[in-house]
Amino acid sequence: MHVENKVAIITGGASGLGKDLAERLVSKGAKVIIGDVSVKAGEAFAAELNATKDAKVAHFVRCDVTDFEQIDSLFTAAEEHFGGIDIMVNNAGIAEYGCMLLSNAAFGVQTGNWPRLIAINLTAVIEGTRHAIETMRKQGRGGVVVNTSSIAGLVPNPAWNTPVYTAAKFGVCGFTRSFKGNEKREGADQGIRVNCVAPAPADTPIMDAVRETVKNFAMVSVEMVTDAFMMVIEDESLSGDIARITPEEGIVIMGGEHF
Repeated sequence: MHVENKVAIITGGASGLGKDLAERLVSKGAKVIIGDVSVKAGEAFAAELNATKDAKVAHFVRCDVTDFEQIDSLFTAAEEHFGGIDIMVNNAGIAEYGCMLLSNAAFGVQTGNWPRLIAINLTAVIEGTRHAIETMRKQGRGGVVVNTSSIAGLVPNPAWNTPVYTAAKFGVCGFTRSFKGNEKREGADQGIRVNCVAPAPADTPIMDAVRETVKNFAMVSVEMVTDAFMMVIEDESLSGDIARITPEEGIVIMGGEHF
């Protein structure tokens, strides 16, 4: 898919991986709907992107992805401002630190609130994908969904002490792989692809809660993860595929032999 003049929704789009991807897409001529819970950061970022172009290329929508009505509002905004969607990036996520059976510093006073982690990191991915496919079917012009997983969703690491996060990210990988060949189906699904990126830790704000846990592990650059996002968006041969990103091997598309 050539992204010029295409419209993308990015959840968790005001910081970290989502923000870098939004910048890359706009630089290549796309338009973006930025969904995020941080209103101040999201509005400022949308204004910054719009200032770089002669026409409006970004719009911010306050979105808590645990609220399905707020996910719906992303699609409404995409239709109203840019005439529909072509790319859906389910990127919003939170991290976990400490075994769920003991304590969980990432949640503060909500110690052990593992259902919220599942709601953000897995359930919202499923709903975002469902809504995107439904919308793309109606539009009839194909499209691509990209889900953000993690290396933890491919190779569990007990040293990270993140069992629920790992479970959610395994779920994202399995969910994505279930769409292998979806774009070749007869009828409304033709041309609709679903892919996934699974990066090793990258230096983004989500790492703040788990930085101590992963401090001895090599990180990947945000730029490399964005390269992987663009690969699974632009390469129309990729469908139901996972792009694994590690410091040692760079970007690797996971084939059947990897599973």
